Amino acid sequence: MTISVVKQTEDALASWIATEAGFIEGLCRYDDEPIVLEAYQRAFMQNRSRFRWITKGRQIGYSFVFALEALARCHLRDGHTAVFVSYNLEDAKEKILIARQVFDELPLAYQKKLIVDSKTELAFESNSSSRRVSRIISVPSKPPRGKKGDVLLDELAHYVNDREVYTGSTALILRSHGQLTGCSTPLGRRGIFWEIATEELRKYPHHTRQEVPWWLSRFFCRDVKQAAELAPHMSTEERVHRFGTPAIIQQLDSLPLEDFQQEFECMFIDESFSYYAYDLILPCTSDDLRMCDDFTDVPKPEGRIVAGFDVGRTHDRSELAVFEEHNTRFTCRLLRSYNQTPFCEQEADLRRLLESLPVARLSIDKSGIGMNLAENLSRDYPQVIPEAFSNESKERWATDFKILLQRRDIILPRDRELVGQIHSIKRRVLPSGKVSFDAERTNKGHADRFWAVALACQKERGTEKNRGTEIGVRVVG
Repeated sequence: MTISVVKQTEDALASWIATEAGFIEGLCRYDDEPIVLEAYQRAFMQNRSRFRWITKGRQIGYSFVFALEALARCHLRDGHTAVFVSYNLEDAKEKILIARQVFDELPLAYQKKLIVDSKTELAFESNSSSRRVSRIISVPSKPPRGKKGDVLLDELAHYVNDREVYTGSTALILRSHGQLTGCSTPLGRRGIFWEIATEELRKYPHHTRQEVPWWLSRFFCRDVKQAAELAPHMSTEERVHRFGTPAIIQQLDSLPLEDFQQEFECMFIDESFSYYAYDLILPCTSDDLRMCDDFTDVPKPEGRIVAGFDVGRTHDRSELAVFEEHNTRFTCRLLRSYNQTPFCEQEADLRRLLESLPVARLSIDKSGIGMNLAENLSRDYPQVIPEAFSNESKERWATDFKILLQRRDIILPRDRELVGQIHSIKRRVLPSGKVSFDAERTNKGHADRFWAVALACQKERGTEKNRGTEIGVRVVG
């Protein structure tokens, strides 16, 4: 779709280009295509409030528009600074990459001189006699320091130290005319983002709020104008069926309903049914963790190498988790998925793992379709431990894992899918009185990566034969 904007006079054209939205739509291109902003993106740029607060669905273009707004302001103003704070380093670099690409496609007559060009910072020198420098700085989730100007907190609800980052950011705009923007998909009824977005605990009168669910984006919705009026009064299934594109229909089919509502419909879901609260998981994730792509990349361990393998084939993926255990602390080294991979290839790869690394224990699912794989490997490698999935064993592994999180004795990668799988585990009491630990099935599996991690990090209690007489301790809560 191409939208042409016609200005009647040169003065009108100049006035339009002097605005952020006009600069972007009039001059900027991305992948050699003109940029057309969504209505909610224009509304965001026209918002001059000191505090902008956006609750949004995933993949609707706010990271993109952050980069565009910062680039436009750096060219329309002298001495402007924009500081991005992102969920992790990869996301921080992505915003700089977007701004750099759009800058390259600007008409030369409108470009300022680029004097700093790195993965986390761009700096532009004014073409005027003042030679003042404007900057775009991008950092992972930590309190920004030093530079006064705009501060944009992307996916704030997902930060480990969200309150500290928010508090540090308010200080940067105290003595400037900058804006503080908090923007995120929800992550439970918790944290500073939720508090400000909903005002359920107290009022935040200086914050203006914007809510952008999937049906306001033309990439997800077949009729944005009608959906804006009707969709809020429909159920999730009704509005997806009525207005959703194939992409959003696929997302609904791929996620549990509550997860879809939180990820795409701006709903803050109650965490009371999850066994692992976000506040328990997030402090155990790290953006600095070095994750390996192959067994040969794993550094020489200071402790023991332990691994877990959850077997899947038709509906689920098989998942491998490799950890280093050192002084009771587990550090994730490698995560690998096997999607529709023949068992012979899965077995060959696990044999390569066992030959490449000094694996002290590989716990492998021996239930159902995993039986043959577990038998073959345990016959040739004594460190391979076949594990039976049952309500009792899953309770034991889930409890062990919760104790590790509570003690901060595990380091996980800062990965949204992994965090989501851990949080999806629910503890239920069955009619028989037994306890069940499980997650809703999606087309990506059944929290299989979580179970691989839990298998790897379980507390070792001796041989399988002795497990029937062990006395367990249950974690309450």
